[in-house]
Amino acid sequence: MSHLDRTILCDEKLLEFAALGTFTQFDLFGTECSYYQLNPAIDMVSDSQRIAKILKLVAEGRDGQVLMSHDIHTKHRLASFGGHGYSHILNNILPRLNVKGLSLEQIDRITIENPSLWLQGKF
Repeated sequence: MSHLDRTILCDEKLLEFAALGTFTQFDLFGTECSYYQLNPAIDMVSDSQRIAKILKLVAEGRDGQVLMSHDIHTKHRLASFGGHGYSHILNNILPRLNVKGLSLEQIDRITIENPSLWLQGKF
């Protein structure tokens, strides 16, 4: 399930959802705005809060279900136009996950193994 960053805000609900066995995708990295543009009643989480949710899932043994990406769907998100660009997760997020306690093996699982399984339909 994608866009969990703005869909399931409560940790307990996120863990309940993960218990269903599906992949949990955090795909709004680099989107730092205060509210969801299509529904201003929904507050948007920050990259730090996304990282905290991923750490929560990993602590619960759900690292095999985490996917990460960023929606680069408009030119202002590209580095050449002042945005974070496609390297944001590699350059900024993964080092923070490591500093926050994730091992390189866990990071590889989230960024290499999980996407490979998803792309092969092995979930």
